[in-house]
Amino acid sequence: MITSATLGGLPVIYNSDDEVPPCVSFVVPLFNVSPQILLESLESVMNQSFRDFECIIVDESTDGRSSDVCLDFCRRDSRFRYIQPAVRIGLAASLNLGISLARASLVARFDADDICMNDRLSIQVAFMSQHSEVGVLGGSLEIIDNQGNTLAFRRYPSNDSAIQKKMQFTTPLAHPTVIVRREVFNRCGTYDTAFRNAEDLDLWLRLSNCDVIFANLPDVLVRYRQQFTRRPFRHLQFNLKARLRNFHSKHVGRRILGICLIFFWCAVPPSLQEQIFRRLMLRKVA
Repeated sequence: MITSATLGGLPVIYNSDDEVPPCVSFVVPLFNVSPQILLESLESVMNQSFRDFECIIVDESTDGRSSDVCLDFCRRDSRFRYIQPAVRIGLAASLNLGISLARASLVARFDADDICMNDRLSIQVAFMSQHSEVGVLGGSLEIIDNQGNTLAFRRYPSNDSAIQKKMQFTTPLAHPTVIVRREVFNRCGTYDTAFRNAEDLDLWLRLSNCDVIFANLPDVLVRYRQQFTRRPFRHLQFNLKARLRNFHSKHVGRRILGICLIFFWCAVPPSLQEQIFRRLMLRKVA
């Protein structure tokens, strides 16, 4: 049933069917995705081989067609829940709102313009069931354009030690692929709403300082739409802010070097940054 309520002073509408809590809660922020791409994205969630989940969509779109698509999914499938804040709250706050409504012990991140592989949840839930020490689990990406054509594959370090080391220089987890234990959020906090970019890096560094264990699967879990090959300058600013505020004695040498590299990167001409980024992030890796 579609109903309305107030949450944290914000009017929202959502699917209010009262059921047994699911195993996994998808949290999907949405802002002005084309209806066709949104439809394809949500269908990839609906058609997961692992069925015990809910999907919480937090929609800040200014295009009313988005709500039509989402509400149709809520009517067709009671596992979908639709949240529409009355005012723009931003990505980090949207994620936090979705997490606060999530009923499952595992929270899965996903973007409204990407495509989940059919067995994504099956693979991740099986791994988390077998590795109780892991708090955050990600996977590989297939990078696609807006027409769904494959551009490249992106792999990430698999074990916690390699992830922790690489985290001091870059972001070693694909944000739209991660699944996180709720107790990790309860213990270490959620996203900082002051971050307009690099909100994921800030969270990973904070969780690292809380001794959370990370892992990545080699499996491609998400087909990821890569729209840009250059990071805006403000992303570097927030990246630096995340590293400075979460500075810790662990990996101190690498952390200092990582901060120095950001300053160096800021001095690189934008055109050269784009060439380097394209080579590194869109490299063809099968």
